[in-house]
Amino acid sequence: MVFNKITLALSEKDEILFRKKYFSDSIIQFRIAFLLVTVLYAAFGYLDIKVVPEFAELFHVIRFYFVVPLLSLVFLLSFTGLFRKIWQLLLFICFIVSGAGISVMTTLVPENYSYYAGMMLIFSAGYFFIKLRFLLATIAGWTTLIIFNIGSVFYAHASSMIIINNNFFFISTNLIGMFAAYNIEYYARRNFDMNQELDRQKTAVEDVNKNLEKTVVERTKDLMEAKNKAEQSDRLKTAFMNNISHEIRTPLNGILGFSELMAVPDITDEEREQYFSIVKSSSSRLINTVTDYMDMSLITSGNQEVQKLEFAPGDLLDEIYTIFRPASNMKNLALLLQMPTMAGSLKISSDKELLRKVLSHLLDNAIKFTKQGTISFGFNVKGNVLVFFVRDTGIGINQAAQPTIFDKFMQENTLDTRDHDGSGLGLSISQGIVHLLGGEIKVESTKGMGSVFSFTIPC
Repeated sequence: MVFNKITLALSEKDEILFRKKYFSDSIIQFRIAFLLVTVLYAAFGYLDIKVVPEFAELFHVIRFYFVVPLLSLVFLLSFTGLFRKIWQLLLFICFIVSGAGISVMTTLVPENYSYYAGMMLIFSAGYFFIKLRFLLATIAGWTTLIIFNIGSVFYAHASSMIIINNNFFFISTNLIGMFAAYNIEYYARRNFDMNQELDRQKTAVEDVNKNLEKTVVERTKDLMEAKNKAEQSDRLKTAFMNNISHEIRTPLNGILGFSELMAVPDITDEEREQYFSIVKSSSSRLINTVTDYMDMSLITSGNQEVQKLEFAPGDLLDEIYTIFRPASNMKNLALLLQMPTMAGSLKISSDKELLRKVLSHLLDNAIKFTKQGTISFGFNVKGNVLVFFVRDTGIGINQAAQPTIFDKFMQENTLDTRDHDGSGLGLSISQGIVHLLGGEIKVESTKGMGSVFSFTIPC
């Protein structure tokens, strides 16, 4: 506890808090003690009549015209809001006025020891009962003693022996009262300081608990996220192994099996041509699969380079149309190319080959998942971006599957028997490339009615 050893005052902030608590803890005891002191001070008026009738009128004036009214007024003020601010000052004044009144009485009748009991009562009340703080009580006690001695020496002309005897008792009472009041207030302040420290430690513990709870929640959240990521990674690994097992072993089996059949000497030219076609198809499928894995690896690792050159998007789409037209004709699908009238003169700065890959993946999926109808693709100009689209009348995508359709190895019915080959990386690659080119990709689809994949490229 940091405090002034003479005044017992704490630091400014703690002193204010202590005084508030001291008042709230003392107010009931003060009222009881003060009321009792007032009643006793008035009751001793009966003693005046019996013991010193010649001074009874003067003593009654002191008691009932000055001291008792003052004590009564202070008692009544204790029920007002003003009292909290000035109560120690009022108690200090009451101590001195009451002590001065008794001092006058003992000065006038120095040989009557009945009034010394009244002086002892004043000292006892001031130091112990009415909750006057140590410093003010000490000042008031010694002031009262000085007033008594001035009266005894200069007005009463009491004998030296009487003055010495009285001072012996009064000084002893003051000294005992001082030390007692000091200790009472010191321990009150120490208990207050300890409670303050306990409150601070309690608050600190509560803060630690709150932070701990917050940390536990955050750690739990992190663990859940890590768990989800681990499970997602495990599912991804499983999907990868299943995918690579199917997409690499299947064409390899086709290549190896039909290559051996082509080496059989007695097959017909027609059979050899058929086997060769299967080997060629399987080789293309294997190359596309390996290419998809390499593209996905480059995009995921951040090593995919973007080489922006100026080119005409209309020319690129004409090339892509020529490449995919045979595949659509084989499935009796109408392939339509739709571009604005100014496409012939439009040029943009972007990566032509990456844009080709995106459109190729989207068209490949459209042809793969469309059994009949039309596939159309092209672009429109909206502000400072080109909006490319691939529209089909295929099987469509369920609403629930659309948020994850761009994830790696995702097809709508991943756990079902696969009706279509493919790595499941086409849409993930497309999304990664579009983001690299500064655009966004999205899908709009209705199950059984087809899909529209669209993406933006800055001009």
